[in-house]
Amino acid sequence: MRLIFFIFILFIQFSFSQDYNITKIEIKSLDTNNIDDNSFSLNKFSPKGLTSKPPKQYFSYEINSDGNNNNNDIDLSKKSNLVKPTWKVRQDFSEGNNKNSDSNRDFFLGNIETRSNYVMIKCRDHEYVDGDRIRLMLNGSVIHPNIILSSAYYTVDIDLEDGYNNIDFIALNEGQSSPNTAQLVVMDQFGNEISNKSWLLSTGYKAKLVIFKK
Repeated sequence: MRLIFFIFILFIQFSFSQDYNITKIEIKSLDTNNIDDNSFSLNKFSPKGLTSKPPKQYFSYEINSDGNNNNNDIDLSKKSNLVKPTWKVRQDFSEGNNKNSDSNRDFFLGNIETRSNYVMIKCRDHEYVDGDRIRLMLNGSVIHPNIILSSAYYTVDIDLEDGYNNIDFIALNEGQSSPNTAQLVVMDQFGNEISNKSWLLSTGYKAKLVIFKK
């Protein structure tokens, strides 16, 4: 009986020793310096969409030392037969001419007779719009102290007195390009154009229009 029990104990110990028997595994690092490029078995392939043709050489950077001239050489000492570029500049306005002595004086825009009770004054900068400003006066009284002229007409109605009506346009500045320039259109109450004038004024000078109401 003891012999059987002893054999049973030995059998159990032998079974546990088999379950816990761990094999030792050793991992060595790979020395990449001794790897042959042909040792890999990966298939070599070219990326899709890229050509395998060699690049074309468009320029040659070699210096030609044999002294022979090619047809493609450029001789900078020869006179060029190329047409020189030119520009024709057209100036449609008279502003910017500081030598224009005509602007250094008062302008008389005319003497008009009418039976209209009022007139419509329309003025604008008909040349280079550069910020010209004027003061509008009637018989010595200020109607508008500061009119900024633009490409669109500034319009104002002026009631006329019997007899002479003196309308003055005084140049307050000359804008960015001298002198002060403007176009003046005068309409009567019936829609008739009775005057169409223009002026060139230096700062401080005026353009005068005389309207006689019958």
